[in-house]
Amino acid sequence: MTAPTHSPFHQRLMHALRSWRRRAAERRRSRADTQHLVSMSDHQLRDLGIGRSQVREVVDRDRF
Repeated sequence: MTAPTHSPFHQRLMHALRSWRRRAAERRRSRADTQHLVSMSDHQLRDLGIGRSQVREVVDRDRF
């Protein structure tokens, strides 16, 4: 006897849900990284090689 298989609809649905969860997790990580970057001191930003005025540019560039 073979194991039951899921219908094509069920497989597409599960794939879509996994993709949605992955994108949601990526958005949460990106938002947390952005908040951390914005909250860094000028000294920490200089250690990264960017200035306070460049933070928005870095965030916008990595968004897409």
